[in-house]
Amino acid sequence: MKEQIQESSSSISSNSDIDVYAAGGLIYRENLEDKSLEVLIIHRPDRDWSFPKGKQDPGETLLQTAIRETEEETGFTCRAEDLIGQVNYSVSNKKLKKEVTYWAMTIETGEFKPNNEVDMIQWANYEKAKELLTWDRDKKILGTFTDWYSHKNKQSAPEDLETQNEHASGSNMHTKDNSDSDLKRIESNLALIEAAMDKAVDGDLEAAEDLMSQVKSRTKESSLQ
Repeated sequence: MKEQIQESSSSISSNSDIDVYAAGGLIYRENLEDKSLEVLIIHRPDRDWSFPKGKQDPGETLLQTAIRETEEETGFTCRAEDLIGQVNYSVSNKKLKKEVTYWAMTIETGEFKPNNEVDMIQWANYEKAKELLTWDRDKKILGTFTDWYSHKNKQSAPEDLETQNEHASGSNMHTKDNSDSDLKRIESNLALIEAAMDKAVDGDLEAAEDLMSQVKSRTKESSLQ
């Protein structure tokens, strides 16, 4: 995933019609109470509710722009997880074409403080975010993001109860098999020891030593397994 992020962030000039390149973050978290998805949206004074973003500086990759602008507008240092997509629109009375590239992000550190660019932030679920967002283009990228999140969760979903039970059953069977094997080995060694004692009583010390050597050899092999 890291290679994919870096490669995508360096591909910034594929569309010659774009006048302004920008990047931003779709910052998300799980609601602690109901585990639902929440995304961070920002309010720009007298402008709109949208996602944190900003223009690319010279020499930056779009990924670097996204991380920097997100921190400048929200106060949060974030970790980019995956490239989500792009939105295109016109600015300055439709004379300039702008493209904004978004990454999914999670917060690592930081704290929001109102500033000149952003006076409020809000965590919102999909329906609330869709209601608050000013622009249709942001609602569209929100839908792309929620699809990504759903796919991500399906890939990392825990095993269902039936599968867990099968694994547990298999583990128990493996443990039982090991126990049975150990018991048989002990019984076999005891039989060899008993036979060695009988040989010693009969005065056949050479045979007794040979039998005890077998016991020692088996014990050593067992400890190495």
